[in-house]
Amino acid sequence: MNNATKRLTTLAILLALCVIGANIKILGSIALDSFPAFIGAIVLGPAAGAFLGFFGHMISALLSGFPSSLPIHLIIAAIMALCMFAYSWTRRKLAKNKLAASVVSMVVAYIINVPLDIVLLYPLMGPGIFVLFVPLTLATVVNLGLSEIVILGIPSKYKEFVSAK
Repeated sequence: MNNATKRLTTLAILLALCVIGANIKILGSIALDSFPAFIGAIVLGPAAGAFLGFFGHMISALLSGFPSSLPIHLIIAAIMALCMFAYSWTRRKLAKNKLAASVVSMVVAYIINVPLDIVLLYPLMGPGIFVLFVPLTLATVVNLGLSEIVILGIPSKYKEFVSAK
């Protein structure tokens, strides 16, 4: 199997896992849809991670009936794409120190996924957005934790083969 085929197959599997995770709800459209996107951001790079983050949230919102309206969920999906891109970019920039790369990238992802998300949505949703702080924090920590556990189990030869261009 050549590199392009392996990358495309990995992306397709992660897309399917985003759909499965979108069905595991924490509250409304907050679900486990982003943990495969975090994996994709590490293994396939920032652009693939951004695509998976956007897609994962939109599927989760669709399955929930777009509880906060389609325009708001499009904004959230764009923030998720930014989150995955920044997570992957940070991780790659700090790759020489694996522990620092892991910790700093998770902090960046949390900041984008929770406080920045709430600040950006406050003008549209008002003070009610603060109710989502705890569920968003819980979902982000669980999604990041699961992705870190899975990444530890992926052989480095596979990560190198898939991420090589």
